[in-house]
Amino acid sequence: MSLESKVKKIIGKFPYNISFKIKDNIVFLEGVVEKYEEWVEIGLEIGGIKGVEGVVNKIICKEIPEKQTEKDEKRKEIFEKMKEKIIGSYDIVIIGGGIIGTAIARELSRYKVKVALIEKEPDVGLGASRANNGMIHPGIAPPKDSLKRILNIRGNAMYDELTEELGVRFKRVGSLLLITPRTLERYKKYLRGPLFKLVSKYILPWIVKQKGVRNGVKGIKILRGKEIFEIEPKANKDTIAAVYIPSTGIVDPYELTIALAENAVANGVEIHLNTEVVGFIKSNLSIEGVVTTKGVYLCKYVINTAGVYADEIAEMAGAREYTIHPRKGVILLFSKDIEGWIRHCTAELRFPQPKTTKGGNINPTIHGNIIWGPTAVEIPDKSDTSVKKEEIDFVLKKFSTIAPNFPKNKLIRYFAGVRAPTFTEDFIIRPAKWVKNFLHVAGIQSPGLASAPAIAEYVINLLRKMELKLDPNPNFNPRREPIPSVAEMSLEELERKIKEDPRWGRIVCPCEMVSEAEIVEAIRRGARSIDAIKRRTRAMMGFCQGSYCILKIAKILARELKIPLNEVVKEWKESKLFDGIVRGESS
Repeated sequence: MSLESKVKKIIGKFPYNISFKIKDNIVFLEGVVEKYEEWVEIGLEIGGIKGVEGVVNKIICKEIPEKQTEKDEKRKEIFEKMKEKIIGSYDIVIIGGGIIGTAIARELSRYKVKVALIEKEPDVGLGASRANNGMIHPGIAPPKDSLKRILNIRGNAMYDELTEELGVRFKRVGSLLLITPRTLERYKKYLRGPLFKLVSKYILPWIVKQKGVRNGVKGIKILRGKEIFEIEPKANKDTIAAVYIPSTGIVDPYELTIALAENAVANGVEIHLNTEVVGFIKSNLSIEGVVTTKGVYLCKYVINTAGVYADEIAEMAGAREYTIHPRKGVILLFSKDIEGWIRHCTAELRFPQPKTTKGGNINPTIHGNIIWGPTAVEIPDKSDTSVKKEEIDFVLKKFSTIAPNFPKNKLIRYFAGVRAPTFTEDFIIRPAKWVKNFLHVAGIQSPGLASAPAIAEYVINLLRKMELKLDPNPNFNPRREPIPSVAEMSLEELERKIKEDPRWGRIVCPCEMVSEAEIVEAIRRGARSIDAIKRRTRAMMGFCQGSYCILKIAKILARELKIPLNEVVKEWKESKLFDGIVRGESS
């Protein structure tokens, strides 16, 4: 059956007048549907057809207000104002400062090329890179024939060296996949009595292990009986068997993003924050300049790592080959005083498994907290990081079966991130089909964090094929020193630090033991907001969530930046902490 016939067959299942065209294996859809779920379903079904390389879903959904026209008009207005203002000339412009953009920037700094990374937010890592569980997946989940699998396996293997060079905390805690009476619950009518136990205890663990082995994951073990509880004592006692994968790791995702950015800058990359793309200057099917709210970045190549906005960037460049359908994940964070309650990234397998998520888990964090989640819910709004009570209740119910006696009263925070999948559900990393010097790095959802260093390496190879000359940078230094942490110092080391600078002895955040000196160093490295300091030092991340120290930190920020206290912001310029003059402070 031809590709066209397969698309027609899927569209015929829906009661709508939907038209399509196919160009270079990209399917373009138009029409009108009633519900957002139908909009997503049509895209996913067509994206699942073998041979489809992208789905551009321009179907209108009646229950979702159309806002794109207003956004496009605003961009056009800024484009006209800024198209003559030249910021500079670069070999490469990277659009997007998340974990992927900063990893690519750092990898490019190994070479003698002029690179600018532009990010519309006031800091790097403010999208999905700051709102995930920090799990470095082993590579057991992605389909064998996917780019995800290749880059996940390679990326996971690169983490020990990468984090050592950047001074970022990383630990291989391993993951544990639990097989319980609930794993095959939906198949109980087919698997009765001893057969259910045989399949659950012996056959299913072997199948899961073989999938991992086929994907290239090493060291997988099947555990039964007391073997399970020797390594994970608080796991549900009704667990029948478990699959242990030792290569799974944990990392602080925004610590790593910041470290990659700092090392890239130290090696010559320019990072331009608060800089939003509004259009492109093109000639002969190539990009000559990226037009932003600050001006024009002339360039030879463009790398699109804009996350959930990658499809909009591609559209402006005339290179639209996919649509991002945002997928929200809610995560619950528990206090550090139950550190060790769960030792591994622990999940309960349920079959049939959803096609678009690995299901989430309970896992430790690199800082000693424990995280539950994430969920995976399709949403129409790319900026929707809200968390509702029913979403918290859902997470608590879903993951309680992993560890029924978990102290849920230790919950201190909840948050959500938005993944950026395309309808093919694989990474899209390739040169644009219709724009010569535009490189797509899109659809980077989980295991994007685990794959990040391998994605950067893969992009370098693609740029070479696109005829970019990459001569080694003889001055490249792969190492970056982290901000010293009082919480991790010996008493002798702390005494030496205090003698050098008394600010090391002034503890601003008692929950996380963060000193004034650490906050000042974070500001020196570029922190310009309360939350930017939080990500660089962990101040305000403890049990009280900043209720004790936020004002002290605001005062330090105001002092170091030489601004009035009422100009200090939480994150964005609209999020000022104080309304008007603060008593005791000059205006």
